[in-house]
Amino acid sequence: MDHVVPLTRGGKSTRGNLVPACKACNNKKKYLLPIEWDEYLQGLAHRKS
Repeated sequence: MDHVVPLTRGGKSTRGNLVPACKACNNKKKYLLPIEWDEYLQGLAHRKS
């Protein structure tokens, strides 16, 4: 399970803040919010182009 808003950023372990995620993805995302994670992934895609 992954917290949409990480605990370190004020998120809670509630149904609305938990989503399924593989361990590798959860470890890579760390403390990022979904928008920050998306921006990070887009940045990686642009570097490979």
